[in-house]
Amino acid sequence: MPKPAADRSLHVVVTCANRKRHAVPSQLRLGNLSNRRPAARFAAWTARLGSGAHPRYPAVDLYAGEHWQVARNLTTDTPTAQNAVLWIASAGYGLIRADTGICAYGATFSAARRDAVGTSVAEVADWWQRLGEWPGPAPDRPRTFTELARRSPDTTIIAVLSEAYQRACGDDLIAAASILDPDALSVVGPPAHPPLADVLVPVTATLRHTVGGSLQALNVRVVKHLLGHSAGSGRAALREAAVAAVPANPPVRRASGQRMSDADVRTYIQAQPHTSATQLLQQLRGTGRSCEQARFGLLHAETCQQVHRP
Repeated sequence: MPKPAADRSLHVVVTCANRKRHAVPSQLRLGNLSNRRPAARFAAWTARLGSGAHPRYPAVDLYAGEHWQVARNLTTDTPTAQNAVLWIASAGYGLIRADTGICAYGATFSAARRDAVGTSVAEVADWWQRLGEWPGPAPDRPRTFTELARRSPDTTIIAVLSEAYQRACGDDLIAAASILDPDALSVVGPPAHPPLADVLVPVTATLRHTVGGSLQALNVRVVKHLLGHSAGSGRAALREAAVAAVPANPPVRRASGQRMSDADVRTYIQAQPHTSATQLLQQLRGTGRSCEQARFGLLHAETCQQVHRP
């Protein structure tokens, strides 16, 4: 018989942040590796992380920015999540607890960035799998969502993941969900990865009118709101709270349709080169201008490569 939701332990997993409080050594930027074959590239990366040549910091104190300021306090500031365990899904380290000591590093699942682990779903999923098989900085702790679920089958897991992280962790999350009680795993984030539809608590830009803040921090602000207003931490309760959080009369956005030239789009992207293509396109359309998603994605990738080129 499943445990009542109130008696289950709770694990909240959030994505890491590109911004760091400490300088990232050039040797610990994934884009600086010369290896191109996946196995050799991963071996070189983990060898550098484990070399002991660079200082380590508690992960909770390493990241910076609005997203992280909200994320780091999810398990202390919200009643439903108090005494929960905070975890981090990192493109550089894999799944780690927030108190784990790690080096400042540069690695991301966002394909358009120089330190990207890969450009296709297959490549990022392969990288996440390799991270899960690597002992990592704390070998005694779970390294994947599946292992976390296997060790604590009565637990509840809330994974607050961007589109890029959903692509990377999708298979792992589905495997974890099959171990836990039916309502016990939730993915809070954009409805962008079809295999996760059954476990998704969708986040759309409309919720920004309720939770405030920037689009970059929308997912974590939404989960903070849900945990403060839901009847529990299970998926059904979170979905019900998410529906209730949608404003009845959201501000009317200006009609889109002002098509932009490639040059104008590049200029717009250059002003915010560290924002993902999905978030930036949402912002652009919110101003009443338009650009096809595929064209914007190509221009975003080209522009970011030029910005980060040495």
